Amino acid sequence: MEKIKLHYLIGDVHMGGHDVHRVALNNRILLDRAGAFDVMMVCDDDRIGDISFDNWFLENRVNECDAVIFNCGNYRFNTRGEQIILERAVAEGKGFIFLHGDHPCYWKEAGMEPWPELEKMAMLMWREVTSHGDYGDHHITICDQEHPITKGLPDFDTRDEVFCNMQNIHGVEFTTLAAAYSDPNVISRHGLPGTGQDEPVALVGRYGKGRTYNQALGHVWPYYTGHGLGENTMASFAPRTFRKMFVRGCEWAATGKVELTESFDGEAILK
Repeated sequence: MEKIKLHYLIGDVHMGGHDVHRVALNNRILLDRAGAFDVMMVCDDDRIGDISFDNWFLENRVNECDAVIFNCGNYRFNTRGEQIILERAVAEGKGFIFLHGDHPCYWKEAGMEPWPELEKMAMLMWREVTSHGDYGDHHITICDQEHPITKGLPDFDTRDEVFCNMQNIHGVEFTTLAAAYSDPNVISRHGLPGTGQDEPVALVGRYGKGRTYNQALGHVWPYYTGHGLGENTMASFAPRTFRKMFVRGCEWAATGKVELTESFDGEAILK
């Protein structure tokens, strides 16, 4: 059976911060281990990228893929010409996968140029009222046992960062697949209590004909900041259920089904 063609767009996020290059290298391990994907890494660092962004745009390579993984924030897609290429591709049926760390991007109040169509694809974004507690232990509840991405998957515990009060800026429809409770009795080092609500950490929607998957878990920082032990490791990728959700999410965004990756056990040695 022909493999699913994924183009993984890798840059920087929110003016620096999250270790997206390390995340990308480890996500590729998971995707390769699943055996269902033909992955092209699009990155201007040739130690990681199979192709640069300039060549990817110049050669119209987006036409060759079934889905894109977006983990480049406002590093590229700062011009309408580049933005239109991605908007049209997803609207015409390419899948779109949005990863942790991209959520504060294209935020006017942070000095960035807004990109409304990207916000619609992502469904939920980080804006003024959004916050998160410290990186730490969380219980993840599977909210939709019938969706192909989460069907048959158990609740799980993880060590990660949970975004609270993310905003559905454009009122798009989405389905929450998994959520984490934000404990109001836990005060972060920023002095902020939890919300007392179940916060979405994995959600799906549509943008035109394209299927969209937003994965809000997966925090990896390049160094320890005092924000939570382990934030500079791959600890957030430890749960096998989390790994399965990511791999299944990529297949579902590309095809609308989870068949090739349904049996993936999540086993892989990450770096």
